[in-house]
Amino acid sequence: MKNSNATALKLIGMIMIVFGLIYAVVGTLALMGTLNNVLPGHETQEVLVVVLAYAVALFAIVCGIACVKNSTAVAKVLGAIIAVVALASLLYLQFTQNTFSIVDCVAACFGVSIYALASKK
Repeated sequence: MKNSNATALKLIGMIMIVFGLIYAVVGTLALMGTLNNVLPGHETQEVLVVVLAYAVALFAIVCGIACVKNSTAVAKVLGAIIAVVALASLLYLQFTQNTFSIVDCVAACFGVSIYALASKK
C-alpha cells in the first residue's frame, strides 16, 4: 500500500508540473491579449486575479517537483497551500466577476489529493 501511494504521488506530481506550466503559459497569453475568454479575470488584467493565478501555477510546479522527488512533508504542505490559494482565487472570481474558473477548481482538487496522499505516508 505504501508503494502505491508513492506511485500515485509521483503521477500527480508529474500532472501538476504540466498543469502549472500550461496555466502559466495560458495566463500569460491571456494577459497579452492573444487568447480571449479563456481565463476569467485575465482579460481585465485585474491584479489580484493575476497574482492568485500565478501563485497557483508556481505552487503547482514546486509541489509537482516535491511529489516526484517523493518528499512527502513538503508535498503535504504545498498541497494544502495550493488548495487554499486555488479556493481563494475561485471564490474571488465568483464574488467579484460572477464567473467560475474550472482551472482553479481543478487546482483545488489536485491540492486536496496531494495533501491526502502525502498524509497517508
